[in-house]
Amino acid sequence: MNRRYFIAAILCFSVSWVCWTVCVRIGSTVGPDGVLHEPFGLIPLGWLFDFVGLVLLALAWVRRK
Repeated sequence: MNRRYFIAAILCFSVSWVCWTVCVRIGSTVGPDGVLHEPFGLIPLGWLFDFVGLVLLALAWVRRK
């Protein structure tokens, strides 16, 4: 495997794992005024980094020697 792509994929998966972990740890709460407070931005970021990591792993596999 191409080492640069592999390292970048591992980095993307790590960032994705951090996004999902922070999202779960923060949790969702309902404020006294009935407004839902949740870290919604971390959910699409987690999916994005998962997808980019998979693409990079595929590139590393295709470009292996």
